[in-house]
Amino acid sequence: MLGLLIKQVAITPRESPTRQTHIAILWHTGATDELSSSRPSQAQKLATSGEVIAAVRVLTPAHNDAAIAVELNRRGLLSGRGRAFTAASVAWIRWKHQIPKPGASNVFAATEGIRDDGCYSTSALAKKLGVGIHTIHYWRSQGVLEAFQDIPHGPWWHRVTAEVLQLLRQKIRRVPVNPE
Repeated sequence: MLGLLIKQVAITPRESPTRQTHIAILWHTGATDELSSSRPSQAQKLATSGEVIAAVRVLTPAHNDAAIAVELNRRGLLSGRGRAFTAASVAWIRWKHQIPKPGASNVFAATEGIRDDGCYSTSALAKKLGVGIHTIHYWRSQGVLEAFQDIPHGPWWHRVTAEVLQLLRQKIRRVPVNPE
């Protein structure tokens, strides 16, 4: 239907003085109309909303990136690209906006060592049991300890139940002591 009214349309992007699109319409009657429409910059189109950034700041201390993504998606929020959130996109937002993640920080793991969910860092568990961190690494590699990393190359966190703690203490007792 519009093809019967419009003879030609010319669309010209303009970057200066502001980012706009110039539209020229030639009607079949010979009349012309010209319009200009502002265009958001690429950075503006992909910007994360302030609401999302604020939510990530609030959720970060008590949740890992995957849990934060689930919560943001549950709230119906979208990424700057208009997509659902993933753990990777939450990690990017934290990095971009310098939102520290206590549970994923090697410095935090070394100094604090115990998270609110009861997980121990490698150094904290070694200290609790009176063994070296290499012993904890060995037990983890052998499947004796359940462990996970919140982020790739982040600190290892160990889930330690009373049963696991008892098993580890038995393993420590079995180690022969060299008399000097």
